Amino acid sequence: MPNFSPRAEYSEALPGWQLVKRCVAGAREVRKHDIYLPMPDPENKSAENLARYKQYKKRAMFLNITGRTRTGLLGAVFRKTAELQLPTGVEYLKENASGDGTSLEQLSKDSVGECLDSGRGGFLVDFPAVDGVSSMADMQGRRALIHHYGAESIIDWDEQVVDGVKRLVYVCLLECVSEFSPESLERSTSTQYRVLLLVDGRYVQRVYAEDGNTFTETEPTDKSGKPFDHILFSFYGAQNNDASVDKSPLEDLADVNILHYGNSATVEESGFISSQPTLFITTDMPTDEFVAANPNGMHIGSTRGYNLGKNGNATLVQATESQLARTLLKDKEEQMLMIGARIVQKAGGAETAEAVRIRYSSDNSVLGTIAGNVSEALKRAILDAERFMMGEPDEKATVFWLNQSFFDETMTAQDILAQVQLWQQGLIAKSDLRTNLRQGGVLEADRTDEKIDAEIETEPPVGGSDEQ
Repeated sequence: MPNFSPRAEYSEALPGWQLVKRCVAGAREVRKHDIYLPMPDPENKSAENLARYKQYKKRAMFLNITGRTRTGLLGAVFRKTAELQLPTGVEYLKENASGDGTSLEQLSKDSVGECLDSGRGGFLVDFPAVDGVSSMADMQGRRALIHHYGAESIIDWDEQVVDGVKRLVYVCLLECVSEFSPESLERSTSTQYRVLLLVDGRYVQRVYAEDGNTFTETEPTDKSGKPFDHILFSFYGAQNNDASVDKSPLEDLADVNILHYGNSATVEESGFISSQPTLFITTDMPTDEFVAANPNGMHIGSTRGYNLGKNGNATLVQATESQLARTLLKDKEEQMLMIGARIVQKAGGAETAEAVRIRYSSDNSVLGTIAGNVSEALKRAILDAERFMMGEPDEKATVFWLNQSFFDETMTAQDILAQVQLWQQGLIAKSDLRTNLRQGGVLEADRTDEKIDAEIETEPPVGGSDEQ
């Protein structure tokens, strides 16, 4: 029976991935897990203490800075449409990349989000198999699909040096399978393991049942029936696109976010306790006389009176709230801002956009790397889909690149003129000029060179009229 134990690096990184994902999910998800807000008196298992802890956790405020930061970072990448151009054979990927109606743009958005959460993920290119066959030649009408796998689904992998080149030879993917019964109207779920192997230079795919005892094997081939010489799985990461585990870009922020959650619980608990007044009574009356003089007991309220004897006295004492917990709370908020919770926030009205870029150059560098890595991995997946559908991939006609201009950088008239002069002097090509105009916000990102040239051909020539 195969051993499907997760790789050591996976097990070490898993708690950090779960922390970030739970923070992103919000307060309801965080409150489900007691590890993020330990019980003040964990040895006391009494019903009273458990009830107090329940209220203690309920009063704590989770300020979801991690989730808001993630949303802002995603918005920065997808504020402009990705540059996308595909050959005719795989144009369907634009609107339906994974077979369930997910577009390439949505697939890339999921991938960038996953990379922010866990620092890694991958794309599997597959062809729907029928009766163990997985080739275009035997399945007309079917299409190659690109499936996205998050870090938690990629449980094991291996790379080896083959012919002097480091290559991926093994990947194990954990999948959840859901089946619905129309007769009983019940849904059952199970897990299975999809194993990608490079055996004697040929790509083989196996799907193992949950018990690991049975499996089905297929050997995918391209359109011409030729087996693949590489595994059709493309890793992406926060630092690079190899199979190694990269640290989650949001993990440090999530750590401080959880500490802030704990400080908030302390502040709220302190405020709850200190806001409750306590009645202290002093009297020289014996106990039996005091009970006889106050047969209904003691109740705090302005409409009641009590007999405390000749020398009796009553005082309401209310504790003063400690400022230490509130100071710690504010410190955590400042730390989260320094880590990167502010996407773009100017210090004052006089600060220029360039100064903002400089202050956030580190964060932008990380986000730019993620956008670039996801773009490269997804393009490799598209090329593998072309091998299924077309035989030979068309790299020149395949363009996919996510936006990396996270600030408004509209070109000035002088900038545009300078670019045109560079083109006229033969220092850059017309395609370079148009690419720069797209990045500068002058041309829309989805305005390809072909569209522009086609419109120019249909328009009348530009010229002035001669006056007599």
